[in-house]
Amino acid sequence: MAQGDNRKVTLKDVSKASGLSLITVSRALRQPETVHADTRAKIQRTIDEIGYIPNLTARSLVSQRSDMIGVVVPILASSLFADFAQGVSHVLEPKKQQMLLAVSDWSPQKEEEAVRTFIARQADAIIVTGFSHSAATTKLLGKFSGPVIEAWNLREAIDSAVGFDNYGAAVEMTRYLIERGYENIVMVGGAAHHNDQAEDRTRGFVDAMRGAGRSVTEDTIVEFDNPATIEGGVALIQQLMTRKDKPDAIFFLAELPAHGAMLWCMSNGVSVPGDLAIAGFGDLSLSALLPVPMTTVQIKGRDIGERSASLVMDRLEGRAESAAIHDIGYHLQIREST
Repeated sequence: MAQGDNRKVTLKDVSKASGLSLITVSRALRQPETVHADTRAKIQRTIDEIGYIPNLTARSLVSQRSDMIGVVVPILASSLFADFAQGVSHVLEPKKQQMLLAVSDWSPQKEEEAVRTFIARQADAIIVTGFSHSAATTKLLGKFSGPVIEAWNLREAIDSAVGFDNYGAAVEMTRYLIERGYENIVMVGGAAHHNDQAEDRTRGFVDAMRGAGRSVTEDTIVEFDNPATIEGGVALIQQLMTRKDKPDAIFFLAELPAHGAMLWCMSNGVSVPGDLAIAGFGDLSLSALLPVPMTTVQIKGRDIGERSASLVMDRLEGRAESAAIHDIGYHLQIREST
């Protein structure tokens, strides 16, 4: 094509430039195994030279597949959800599938907008974080013709679920702190409204405390606004340590605020765990590298992403037909902070 010609390059241009028939070029792109390797190589060189990009929308009309998978995460500031997205991508990329990634900021409305966009763009499957959806989103996902994966928790699913027992993890960590002999345990967690993971973790903490005969008052549970941040943890620990009846252990239901609390303690002469025990939830990479390595619930975010994407591909490629529930599990990572 002449320099400065900005019109769209078409399959006919590839045919003309390569000296091959339109049928041969089309077959090489749609069914490469039916075309000789030398011919395919010539077509590819021509495509590279003239800058042809296949019309995926037109192709999807023929194949009934868009090769796009919609994924919604609440935030990307936490490496847990970044690892999750990376895990999804790791499985999809070799399959020539594209991930459409949306961030909801823990907003049901933003999640709904993302799901509507995925459906409008003919996504083949949708992966969402958690089970807390607007009524409209639940209806949209229920009527969606492709696989739907609800990730990061285990509840009754619209279609399939891949996650871990948030409730059980909180129960186990709380019992561990009680067994260690801590008397004034405070839980710090994100707002549970429209967040089933926070809701289940809070319920697990409360049930474990009451099951051990411990009282749970308004001072026992401290809530922060999502998203969780290091700065938020600093502000919270300052408030808690000004109490007349100071806590001797704090269980953070998110990792970043726990890091903030730990750093504040180190800078203000508060011994961890001598004066205050700190436990987190997530096991971000920094947790093991802190001057006082932090006890936490280890979550395998990348594994959740990989399993979610593998389940999607198994369904799309006919290796699995029915919905499934996959428990990735969790692990109490006990370190020096408790």
